[in-house]
Amino acid sequence: MKSPTKLRAGVIGLALSFFLLVQLISQYPTFVENYYSNGLYPVLTYIISNFFNQFSFSISEIMFWIFLLFGIPFIIYRIRKLRMPITRIILNLITTFAVFYVWFYLFWGINYFRVPLQKKLQLDEVQLQMEAFDSTFVQMIRNGNELNLEYSVRDVSEINKIIEDSYTKVLGEIELSNAPGTKIVKSFIGNWLLDKTTTSGWFSPFFHEVHYNSNLLIFELPFVLAHEKAHRLGYTNEAEANFLAYLVCTNASDPLCQYSGYFQVLGHFFQKIRNNETKKQYFLNKISAGVRLDLEFVRERWMSQRGSFSKISQKAYHLYLKANQVEQGILNYSQVVDLLVKYHAKKSMHG
Repeated sequence: MKSPTKLRAGVIGLALSFFLLVQLISQYPTFVENYYSNGLYPVLTYIISNFFNQFSFSISEIMFWIFLLFGIPFIIYRIRKLRMPITRIILNLITTFAVFYVWFYLFWGINYFRVPLQKKLQLDEVQLQMEAFDSTFVQMIRNGNELNLEYSVRDVSEINKIIEDSYTKVLGEIELSNAPGTKIVKSFIGNWLLDKTTTSGWFSPFFHEVHYNSNLLIFELPFVLAHEKAHRLGYTNEAEANFLAYLVCTNASDPLCQYSGYFQVLGHFFQKIRNNETKKQYFLNKISAGVRLDLEFVRERWMSQRGSFSKISQKAYHLYLKANQVEQGILNYSQVVDLLVKYHAKKSMHG
C-alpha cells in the first residue's frame, strides 16, 4: 500500500504531466476544436450534465458551502491539533490544487484553446465600412425600442424551453454543433452571494450546471440563460458567449427573448464609446423612454450591490481570464460588439 506522501507526489506528478500536455495542445487550436471541443467534450458534458442535473438544486453551491463551512474549519482544526509541519501543509495544498486543475481543464477548460468563433464564421475576413459601428448600434436601439414591454412569457422553465429551441435553430443555421445532455437551469439558495459579486449567471465547469440570479428582471433572464448555455457548449470566451446569446435571443420565437437580446448588448456598445461624450449623447437620445427606464433599473440594482466583495471578485475573474489567454480580461465581454458589427456587415453583403 502506498504511503500518503507517495500518493500525493503521484497526484502532483500526474497533474504536472497534464499541465505540460495542455500547454502543448494549446498551440494547436484546430486539433483542440476537432478532437476535444467536437470530440471528447460532448461525451463528457453529456455524462456529467445528465448525472448532476437529476438534482433540482445546485450541487455546485452545496459543495461550495460544505467546503466553506466544514472544509476550512476542519483543515484549521487539523493543523492546530496535530501541529502539522509547514511542508506537509504546502504538499496538501498543492495536491488539492492539482486535482482541481486536472478536473477543470479535462472536463471543460481545454475549450479555451479551440478555434476562435470569429474565424469559424469567417468574420475575420469581413471588410467594414466607416459607418458600420454607428449603423449597427442604431439598428440595435430601434429593435429594442420596438420590442420594449412586449412580454408574453414570464415563467423560467418556459423561457428556458424557448432558448433551447432557438439554440437548435441558430446553431443549425450557422453550422455549429450543439451539445447533448440535460439542459435545465438552476438558481442559488444563497442568491445573495450572486448579488454581492454582481453575478447575473454562472456556469459550473465542474458539474456542468447552468445557474441564474433569481433577482434578475424578467427581460434580463433570457440573455443570461443563453450566455451561460453557450459556456456549456464549450464557448469559454465571454465575447463569444455574448454573441451566441444575442443570436439565440434575437432569433427566438418570443418577443421577450428578442428584446432581451437587443437590450443586453446596448451596454457593450456604450462601453466602446465611453470616452466620447458627444457620441454617447447622440445614441442615448435615440433610446426610447421605456428602454432608458429599463437601463436605469438594471444600473441602480447593480450599483446598490457594489462593494469591496464585488471588486475583489471582479479583479479575481479578470486575472483568471488573462491567465487563460483572454488578453482583455473582464473587458472581453464587450468584444462582442466587434463580432456583432462584422456579423451584420456580412449578412448585409450577402443580401
